[in-house]
Amino acid sequence: MTSAFDDATAVRATGGGTFAITIDPQWSIGGRANGGYLLSVTTRAAMTALAAAGGGAATDGDAARPALEPVAVTGAFAAAAAFGPATVETEVLRRGRSTAVVRARLVADGATCLETLVTAGTLGPDDPLVPGPARPPMPDREACVRLPPKGPGFDVPLMGPLDQRLDPATLGFAMGSPSGAGELRGYVTFDDGRDLDPLALLLVADALPPATFDVPGLHLGWVPTLQLSVFVRAVPAPGPVVVRHVARSVGAGAVDETTDVWDSTGRLVAVGHQLALVRAV
Repeated sequence: MTSAFDDATAVRATGGGTFAITIDPQWSIGGRANGGYLLSVTTRAAMTALAAAGGGAATDGDAARPALEPVAVTGAFAAAAAFGPATVETEVLRRGRSTAVVRARLVADGATCLETLVTAGTLGPDDPLVPGPARPPMPDREACVRLPPKGPGFDVPLMGPLDQRLDPATLGFAMGSPSGAGELRGYVTFDDGRDLDPLALLLVADALPPATFDVPGLHLGWVPTLQLSVFVRAVPAPGPVVVRHVARSVGAGAVDETTDVWDSTGRLVAVGHQLALVRAV
């Protein structure tokens, strides 16, 4: 059986490196498809095209190529993508033994909505020499607040298939009292129990509410992403991940945010960076 995420990111090859997809409204916020979800769909198409081209399956002498995973993915969002049928056009730019690069373009209603560049590589089991930032102290998951599909003035269907539970210490915005720190923290996992993997981490890196919600004087509505980059550092262990979402700077009508993701063992497994539009109240 497939999960809701697998169904929503399914791709079907139609020839010439092009894939048919369906943009699912369940994975949306305020009537618009979530950026991390769209990044996951285009990356699945890119990795499927790479596999069809022999990435990770060919041999060099007697040594088989190692399995490749998406390790660095950058998406530039050109337009909102309408729900329903769409296509992803892919091009394999490089296919090496241990790395590969694929371009994927999401096209809906004849317009390019998202241009994605996927770098694939290997994710080994070894501990990193420099582990990155430590996971922040968190209350037990049961003590955190699950976000509902009804947001502050708009619907958030994404909160159905994605179980997100925020640290109460960062929920001041929901009571009209943001802390001003520009930081949200919480646990994230799939509601149907599907394990998180490198593809799902692309979604998780853009899943929490905008960190600007914790900044006084900013609008609590849609914060459209201009560009999103996610670096996958390890395959997550089973269980919910902890996500910290921080607004690093706000100005000129935009915010740059950094997202760190730790697995259930406390290991840093992904880092996201994005630039998004934001407006004052």
